[in-house]
Amino acid sequence: MMGLFGKKKTEPCPVCGREMDSGILSNSKAVADGIICHDCELMLRGKFDVETIVEFGFFDINDVKEKRHDPLRYMTVGQIKSLIEKLRETQAKAVADFGGTYRSFLTADEVFMITPKATEVGLKRAKEMKNKLVVRGLVQSGSFCKGDAAVIVHDGNEIPVTVLDVIPCEGVVDFKTSLQSNMHKKEAAADTNAWLILDVSSGVKDGDLIAIR
Repeated sequence: MMGLFGKKKTEPCPVCGREMDSGILSNSKAVADGIICHDCELMLRGKFDVETIVEFGFFDINDVKEKRHDPLRYMTVGQIKSLIEKLRETQAKAVADFGGTYRSFLTADEVFMITPKATEVGLKRAKEMKNKLVVRGLVQSGSFCKGDAAVIVHDGNEIPVTVLDVIPCEGVVDFKTSLQSNMHKKEAAADTNAWLILDVSSGVKDGDLIAIR
């Protein structure tokens, strides 16, 4: 038997080919017919919930007892690889179009307003985030941190904005739970889906960029 401090076993991710640890402490993710690396997992988190992949026909909603079940458990390596290939194509085009202008940018896939209660997030955060917009999307390039000065890019125009908080989409934890826990990382790097809380109540549409020069 290999000793406690023996060499870790590794194997290539079947989606991207990166080496991933295969031991008991590995952060790789088990899916329907194999294991994928954590990097590939982060590209899908937040973007593909249970309802979305039911629409794709990956599994029947009757097979899931509750919506909080992890959708990746029902997706095959082939299905995941196809989805990530499409995301990479979109990302490559976005970087080609905007990479020369912005060092960091995210494309908005979902936009919604929040008014959290003081009992949920504390009085100070509740006041700060009242009627503020949340934008979820894949960080296409660079990274975003809490407090960043950024711009909303809409129809070629730039609107200055401050990032009040950054919540990476990790695991099966939803936005509300992550916001209330306040234990999340305050930074999201490229290839990670994340929620950005912005200091505005309007002005962002699906497909807009949140960017940093």
